[in-house]
Amino acid sequence: MQVRWCLLFPLLAVFSALAAQSAGPAAGQDSSEVTTRELTPTFRERVNLVLVPVVVRDSKGHEVGGLHKEDFQLFDSGKRQAISTFSVETSGGRAAAQGQTPPAPAAPGEKPPAPRPQRFIAYLFDDVHLTFGDMVWVRDGAGRNMATLEPTDRAAIFTTSGRTTLEFTNDHAKLHETLLKLRPNPISRSLSPEIPDVSYYQADMIVNQGGDPETGGEGPGADALAAATRETLLRLGKPSDPTAPLSLQEGYARMARDIAWSAAQRALQAGEHETQVACMTLKQAVRRMGYMPGQRLVVFLSPGLLTLAGAQALLNDAVDLATRLNVVISALDARGLYTDMSDISGNYYDPFVQRVKQLIEHLAARAEGGTLAQIAEGTGGRFVESTNDIDAGLKRITAAAEYSYVLGFSPRSLQPDGSFHRLKVRLGRQGNLSVQARRGYYATRRLTDPAEAARQEIEEAVFAPQDIHDPAVEVHTEFFKSGAASATLTVLSHLDLRRIAFRKVDERNSNDLTVVACLFDQNGNYAAGKQTLVSLRLRDQTLANGMGSGYTLKTAFEVQPGTYAVRVAVRDAEGELLAAESSVVEIP
Repeated sequence: MQVRWCLLFPLLAVFSALAAQSAGPAAGQDSSEVTTRELTPTFRERVNLVLVPVVVRDSKGHEVGGLHKEDFQLFDSGKRQAISTFSVETSGGRAAAQGQTPPAPAAPGEKPPAPRPQRFIAYLFDDVHLTFGDMVWVRDGAGRNMATLEPTDRAAIFTTSGRTTLEFTNDHAKLHETLLKLRPNPISRSLSPEIPDVSYYQADMIVNQGGDPETGGEGPGADALAAATRETLLRLGKPSDPTAPLSLQEGYARMARDIAWSAAQRALQAGEHETQVACMTLKQAVRRMGYMPGQRLVVFLSPGLLTLAGAQALLNDAVDLATRLNVVISALDARGLYTDMSDISGNYYDPFVQRVKQLIEHLAARAEGGTLAQIAEGTGGRFVESTNDIDAGLKRITAAAEYSYVLGFSPRSLQPDGSFHRLKVRLGRQGNLSVQARRGYYATRRLTDPAEAARQEIEEAVFAPQDIHDPAVEVHTEFFKSGAASATLTVLSHLDLRRIAFRKVDERNSNDLTVVACLFDQNGNYAAGKQTLVSLRLRDQTLANGMGSGYTLKTAFEVQPGTYAVRVAVRDAEGELLAAESSVVEIP
């Protein structure tokens, strides 16, 4: 199956379109001291600075504000880490990084720029498994929830079948229109129940847990097969007649058992296929979210998934990828308040069949709900179940915390082996407070190619959920309108060379700076980008005098009027990643 929306933003296609740019040397400067050349980067994700979003709640579930960096203790695989960056975020304003200078206010009479998108929420509807009634319930609830989103939030609609998609937008009319298109879309099962009506869980019990098509078996699946066989006899109007010849009774029983076994095999195959598709689509949604320039949340609306061996591996891949890309997945059980009442049709009512199927439904519900809990737990999300208050459930999942904190640290003695590192956040003064935080991260793998390492670091910076501030870099923008429908937007990246490390090579101060400037539209979708490698080979006199105030790189974009988020990432070859800064510009 091909899911169309996940192909819209593959990373190679995004960056293969980066245009050329040049920057000349400053007046009176030897052209051999500063050179620039074009690059066409291809990036993959990498963890450098590890950012850990944290929400602290009191005993009543309310977010707690007023905490400081000193209040937190951060552990990486049991070893305490130094918190190098710390910021406080509130639902009503921008992040307030410790020591960060707030943005300058707009000039008198000047319209302030629109706030840039800061949070991206993808509503992923499991239309492969949802019934019509459950779909209408969660669809209508999601519509009401989207109406409460903040101006800096952007929402997208995805489905596990891939048949209904809407990219990120703040256009509520488009969101409502897309919601009305949602329908159940099973891709392997028939909407009409078979004879017998065997569920995926029951089929697994029959085929994989001891059901025997010849004798009925003695394992856990024996009762499941016996119930399916009895149901088949009743549905076909072939009840056992004790006065009938034994051979006829055995013939009916063998026929019904064969029909039940075949139905179980079909149900197992269909269930495996549909669950694998749902897990693959979840992974694709996570990958799509990983390239949004802000906080990333997937809201998975599903009746639950039964994951056997093959599907479990796919689900683990999705959770692992979410952890790597700082994507949080929260889930809501779309069945609402679950009861154990079995839906056994009266035309084949039988106490034995009802008892077995009721037990199977109960076990299936626990297993399927457990999968949703596993997804949320593994990514630092929240899981809501057993509630008919869809509005309260979705609000609990999607509402931005009134107070939240972002802790950043650079792992010490980190082995580049790709291993998982479990994180633990504690409070120095615990009291009755609880901490919700990211569960862990993956170390990067060892890279022998320096260029590949640089590509990974730059990509992490460009698509990091938060800015990475450093006083060595300042970003400004200016624009010139060449017509009613066109303008030149110039991004000015000023580098304070006094704060940058150099290496002496042939009596020159050497360093290579990679500068990436990207534009995103008002919905956070990629619009344009350019990358430049600045090679510095500076004499001591030049560094002390002519370039003491720094170096400014100009990156120009031809754009149409509108609101753009500008993202600039800078990396130097001799030291660490310098900065990743964001700003917003509105071109009338």
